[in-house]
Amino acid sequence: MKKWLSHTNSTVLSVAVIGIFILLTLFLNSLSGFQLDLTANKQYTLSDQSLTAIKDVKDDVSIKVLTVENANNTVLNREVTDMVQEYTKRNSKLKMEQYNLTQEPTLASKYGITGSSIVLEQGDQYKVIDIASLFTAVGDGSDGSYQFTGEEKLTQALMNLSSTKTKKMVFLTGHEELGLDQLTTLRSSLEQNNITTEELQLNQAGVVPEDADLLAIIGPQRDLSDAELKAIRTYLSNGGKLMLSLGFVEDMKSSWKNIDTLMADYGVVDEHAVMVDNQQASTMGPLWVVPEYGTHAITDKLSASQLYPMLSLSIALTSKEQEKYTLSPLIQSSDDSYGETNIEGLLQNETANDPDQDIQGPVELGYAADTTEGKPKAVILGSSIFMQDSEIGNGGNRDFILNIVNYLSEKEDGLTIRPRVQAGYEVAYLNGEQARTIFFVAIVGFPLIFVIIGVFLWWRRRRV
Repeated sequence: MKKWLSHTNSTVLSVAVIGIFILLTLFLNSLSGFQLDLTANKQYTLSDQSLTAIKDVKDDVSIKVLTVENANNTVLNREVTDMVQEYTKRNSKLKMEQYNLTQEPTLASKYGITGSSIVLEQGDQYKVIDIASLFTAVGDGSDGSYQFTGEEKLTQALMNLSSTKTKKMVFLTGHEELGLDQLTTLRSSLEQNNITTEELQLNQAGVVPEDADLLAIIGPQRDLSDAELKAIRTYLSNGGKLMLSLGFVEDMKSSWKNIDTLMADYGVVDEHAVMVDNQQASTMGPLWVVPEYGTHAITDKLSASQLYPMLSLSIALTSKEQEKYTLSPLIQSSDDSYGETNIEGLLQNETANDPDQDIQGPVELGYAADTTEGKPKAVILGSSIFMQDSEIGNGGNRDFILNIVNYLSEKEDGLTIRPRVQAGYEVAYLNGEQARTIFFVAIVGFPLIFVIIGVFLWWRRRRV
């Protein structure tokens, strides 16, 4: 009787454990959208922009992953398919199909592709992404490390699939501004947002093109001529929009007559002072600043994500009362900063806060000007270096400037946090001894431990 009860208890306990295991499996399976991303660089966490783009898909989109399989690209292909699967998990309208390109000549011909590609197709529209363009070698690439830009390009392709509207942004040249050849990363990002770019030599063209949605003046070193100021004012009075970003010029106080006049049209005053921030002195130097955000559609999501730009050699701005536009401060330096008006002394590395002469912190470094109807009209910044290729990848520089452009272009879905460039998958290469150790521990060691425990328990029961 005692032995029968013991066996019954064991049976009931085993059935209970199996039942709990099955229920737990079913429960976890029901949480199809739940996952924890424990990777160091949040490899499987999609950005705010990607999640919004995925959510906005209302009609079926076929995502065809066509790869060429060989021993050299197995890891890269897996990284691409893993990424696409992250998208399809979040919207049932997205369907992934995977093909071996060498076995699908008909598909290759249909989409005009010759190498591994991702094809997004919706109705009669489709976009092709060259998979090779998603990977960039780090350094000389000799150690096999790379960066992966797959999320950024897949999200942009998804957004552009259903949107054919384009905007045109012209960049003023002829005053030693930052040209498009120094803004290639920004230009590429704008084009991915369906914003075309071109340079404008206004003293030759005479007018700002009527089809330009936005005029950008980035870091001018020389003043506008009277004729250029008149042409820009005409463009802006006819509905054009302005993004003016100042750069440091030693004699700006005496030489920026027309640039200052243009800013004054929107109630922004150039104080011709360079921002010095003692709070940043111990880390980046006093001429650098990681500014605080004001409350505005351009900055709200960036502020919530604590994604800040990094500025240097910034010009102090203030505002004056006027009735045509509503001014909103976008960024400002710390309380422990000031706008140095003694430029000659600053160039000699001699600077000290003079409360009677200098602009007292926090120093305003950017404003957005909206019409009285609430429409965006202009953004004026006291810094421009952060846009150039060598700086735009730092901190929130890229998101900040793209949010400004999208705001002025009235692209509300562009006011967001964009995908980050991810480090590539790391491959661990094992030597023979390490491989044998892992094999014996995993295949022999652990199973053997359970066998020994089982035999021991059986032997104890036999003795009882």
